[in-house]
Amino acid sequence: MAPLTATPADLITYQRELVRTRNYLPLGRINKIAIAPSKSWVPLPNDPVIARWGRFMDLRSQWLPLAKSREGSLLVVPAPMMDRRGNIGLPDVPDPSWRPRPWTDEEISGKVHRPMEEDMARMVPQRLEDRAERGANGGLGKLEGSNFLVFQPVISILFQPERDAQLQAQMWEIQAGHDSVTRTDMALLVDPQTGETLFFGGRWDISANEG
Repeated sequence: MAPLTATPADLITYQRELVRTRNYLPLGRINKIAIAPSKSWVPLPNDPVIARWGRFMDLRSQWLPLAKSREGSLLVVPAPMMDRRGNIGLPDVPDPSWRPRPWTDEEISGKVHRPMEEDMARMVPQRLEDRAERGANGGLGKLEGSNFLVFQPVISILFQPERDAQLQAQMWEIQAGHDSVTRTDMALLVDPQTGETLFFGGRWDISANEG
């Protein structure tokens, strides 16, 4: 078990060892991650996803495996954040501000064919750098001595439980908050070059949907 006084570097080393040895308990697959605004985060003004949902990550078809250390102190992500083609980062999502062109009378009557693409929402990127903390100089805020982008505070993680073998729509939630003992909030770390993903700090509780 990682001690309460462990540095971020210690926790990274500890979590990497858990992943290497597969010494963890599977929880499920991450679907969405919600991160609250912070003083060191500057929202991109023209991002329709951030404008609608805030500092949000929707993994869609790139769901990440989620686990916990055997003593239950840490959340563990055993795989990098990347898609099936090996692209690192978040998938594109439908533009929430998009609206289809109104149907014409000719299209309604069938006199004119309406292309299917007319009713498909355009896709927009979710960029990690647009959701990451900013440094004192305005550049990307990275964990000192590393290549990890920092996202904090994480407030919730939506995941599909491991036991849901039928891959149904049931979702459970991890609610994250401030840890008064370590005086930390949960942070998400992502290496934009390798996709390595880590959680550390804060406290967390699983809210199980038994419905």
